[in-house]
Amino acid sequence: MKILYTALICVLCSLNNAATNKNTFNGKKQDFESYISKFDIFDKPCINKDFFQERKVRVGEMFTEINKFDFSSFIPYVDECNCEKDEFYYRPCYRIDKDDFYIVSILASCDLPATDGYPFDTNLLVTYDRTGNVIDYKTVAIGSDVEQYKIESGEKENELTITQQSFTEIISVSGIYTGKCNVSIYKIIINDDGTIRKETICEYEDNLPIEL
Repeated sequence: MKILYTALICVLCSLNNAATNKNTFNGKKQDFESYISKFDIFDKPCINKDFFQERKVRVGEMFTEINKFDFSSFIPYVDECNCEKDEFYYRPCYRIDKDDFYIVSILASCDLPATDGYPFDTNLLVTYDRTGNVIDYKTVAIGSDVEQYKIESGEKENELTITQQSFTEIISVSGIYTGKCNVSIYKIIINDDGTIRKETICEYEDNLPIEL
């Protein structure tokens, strides 16, 4: 019954998101220039792990969030159904301005899961055309007390290699934690047209240290 209830809530949440995720909200066109200005321009030649860090705090700003009410048409849906209401936040990281499109990193954070689980952060990669339409998006990596990841630059300019670890069992010996985990290694590739490919390199099980 609990599984059925959770599934029903997620279906309703998805339908609600589909209804609001348009280029208008209450008849008012949402402002893409205002939205994209919340992301600092990334000043390094290649995308790396720093691209997925929350942007630097600007003068006069205590904390920066993207208000989904104002900018819902620009934020692809990411696991909000797994989080309690008003405990899910979108935070801007960085952007890269290409000739025909933007590459943007958003940190989606859940401070209080709706069901059993741990607070989590999701690194989301989004590409937009110059008018603000979403070209493509992918979940790059997820971090929590039982999920760890490593982001590395790839061999090409718009390419990343991700190692994602998801722990299934945690063991503590003398204050040192290790755990059985599933490991996935994959590539994220941003094509010249703004589409994003996610290619699995390998998957395996391992026993690794964990930081809690």
